[in-house]
Amino acid sequence: MPIMTDDRVSSGVEGFDKLLYGGFPPGRAYLVSGEPGTGKTIFCFQYLLAGVKLGEKCIYISIDERPEHVIRDAQELGWDIKDALASGDLQILDLTDYFGTARLGEDKGIDINRIIEDVLGFVKKSGATRLVIDPIAPLVFSKNKVPEISEYIRRMIFAIESNNTCTTLLTSYIPVGSEVFSQHGVEEFAASGIIVLRILKSNNKFIRTIWLRKMRGTRIDLSEYSFEILPQRGLVLRQPI
Repeated sequence: MPIMTDDRVSSGVEGFDKLLYGGFPPGRAYLVSGEPGTGKTIFCFQYLLAGVKLGEKCIYISIDERPEHVIRDAQELGWDIKDALASGDLQILDLTDYFGTARLGEDKGIDINRIIEDVLGFVKKSGATRLVIDPIAPLVFSKNKVPEISEYIRRMIFAIESNNTCTTLLTSYIPVGSEVFSQHGVEEFAASGIIVLRILKSNNKFIRTIWLRKMRGTRIDLSEYSFEILPQRGLVLRQPI
C-alpha cells in the first residue's frame, strides 16, 4: 500500500501539498493538464521521486517519448535517477509502440483491453504505489480515431481507480490559447482531480502558474499560484496571483 502521512500521498512539489490540505487522497487518478512547456512532466517526475525517497515503487509510462529522452531530460534538470532505475524502485516503461499504427495513419483499431491489462499487470508485478502515464493518450490521432481514444481514456482511468493500490498522475495536452482542460474532453470528467498548469503574461513578462480545477475527497485552495522551475528542485510554488 502507498506510504502516506495522515492518509495522504505527498506530491513532492514544494508548496503544493498545502493546496490539498496535506496531499493527494490515495488510490485515485489525477489529471495534470497544460499547454506545451508548462512543466507537466517535471511535476510528475517530482511526484515519482518523492515516492522513491519514501521507499515506494514507482512507474513512469511514456506514451510519446522514448525512455532515454525522459532520462536525459531528468538528468539535465539535475536529478540523478540512475540508482533508482538500477534498483527497480523507479521503472520507465515505453508504450509508444502500442499506438504505432495510429501514428502511421493505418486504419487499425487500438487494442484497449490489451493496453489496460498490460498496464495493470506492470503495476501489480512491480508492487508500484505511484504511477504516471505521460500523456494519457498520444498527441497524434486522426479525427476518425477520437471515439476510440475517448473510450480508451475512460476505461483506463476507471480500471486504474478500481485497482486502487496506487495513486496515479495522468498528463494531458491543452492546445495553446484554448480554454479547455484536456486534449479529448474525456479526461477531466473521468479523473478524480484536475491540476492545471498555465503560462500567463503579467507586467510584460511571462509566468508559469498552477491551479486546482477540481479534487474529489479533499478540501482545496482554489487560488492560482505562480511557480518557478529550478535545477534539482523542479517546480517550486511562490505566491497567489
